Amino acid sequence: MATAHGLKINAQRLNDTLQSTCSSWGALAAPSTGMCRLTLSQEDKGVRDWLVAECKSLGCEVKVDQIGNIFAVRKGEVEGAKPIAMGSHMDTQPAGGRYDGILGVQSALEILRTLHENNIRTYLPIALVNWTNEEGARFPGAMMASGVWSTHSSTPLEACWDLQDKDGISMKHALEDIGYLGTTPADYRENGLECHFELHIEQGPLLEIGGKTVGIVTSVQGMKWFAVRVEGVEGHAGATPMPNRADALVTASRLITVVRDAALSTALGVATVGVIKSDTSSQATIPAGVDFIIDVRCTTDEMVDQLASTIFKSFDKVIADENNGTSYAITRSWGMPQSIFHPRCIEACRNAALKVVGEAQVMEMKSRAGHDTAWTSRVCPSSMIFVPSKDGLSHNPNEYTSPEHCAVGAEVLLEAVLGYDGKVRAGEYMSS
Repeated sequence: MATAHGLKINAQRLNDTLQSTCSSWGALAAPSTGMCRLTLSQEDKGVRDWLVAECKSLGCEVKVDQIGNIFAVRKGEVEGAKPIAMGSHMDTQPAGGRYDGILGVQSALEILRTLHENNIRTYLPIALVNWTNEEGARFPGAMMASGVWSTHSSTPLEACWDLQDKDGISMKHALEDIGYLGTTPADYRENGLECHFELHIEQGPLLEIGGKTVGIVTSVQGMKWFAVRVEGVEGHAGATPMPNRADALVTASRLITVVRDAALSTALGVATVGVIKSDTSSQATIPAGVDFIIDVRCTTDEMVDQLASTIFKSFDKVIADENNGTSYAITRSWGMPQSIFHPRCIEACRNAALKVVGEAQVMEMKSRAGHDTAWTSRVCPSSMIFVPSKDGLSHNPNEYTSPEHCAVGAEVLLEAVLGYDGKVRAGEYMSS
């Protein structure tokens, strides 16, 4: 397939590059096709070094900022202009797949290759961006580095540097260790973008269920994380009578069930507990302290707050019912407001999709998962393109998007970037 601009990406090269880089850096043991490429790990360093070398071979200027974000910029006709960006991430969950984030970066590289080999000179510069620690799997805080760059995150650069992984390694030390503690300011005001496009797998089933090929993303739902600490009284598992126990783990288990039940009963959104830690973790000891994290996500910020309020009111009922001295405390640990994407970028993505696949294969949708583009949308025009995820799976070793759908997504991304660039050249969009 070719875009309206007469360019055609190399679909085989895109898929071969995606598969070979995943096999080389972070692949789980065969026969799994899953990935473990935690941010700033040696596996991440390997693929970063490869990416930088590839971009430089295409004539790009490569900058690394203070939180490890990589910006590979291909010159345009306008000297000193901010670039049109194609961004995503290459880090994964501990047991993730080969497409979440990775497809967006590899497609951006394929577009740079296509522009280079066809000697295309765009009006504005074109940039590939690899955002650091999107997953938040090693250092807590998803979409971390794009949030810092946007200056809208509640966790500033220095606080991120101080965060530690489970082995006590700070993020700043990890950046230094792999050679990606850059000097470019991690601040959009000093390293800005004209706009930001992101190609991503849907991570859900809607495109597949609807028989559609491309999703035009108009917004990202709001989300908040809450750290919950449950306190009880440590005791001997054999000698402490059942009526006399203040078992923090039993109380925590009831609170966790409330999280699920509140989301189901209100239908406001989704709520998940994915991290649980007991202080003692001893078979012979009644747990005295348990920590867990609640992830609440809804279409609007108001709905997030309403669902969280419902959960915490139900917590009080559980504590009263237990009536055994256990208690809980809540700290909001992370959040990202609802993000509404820019009409210009939505239009560019929609027009591109219509040209590449036709109206019958296009679906307008909201993202239920968080993405780096949610933060970029705070400071520059932004939007996203989705392609189908088989069976709606993501954050799973069986995550899969067909080579055909990957290629379609890359074609739409290319067309959207060139379409936006053409609008700026024609004076229809004023460049920032």
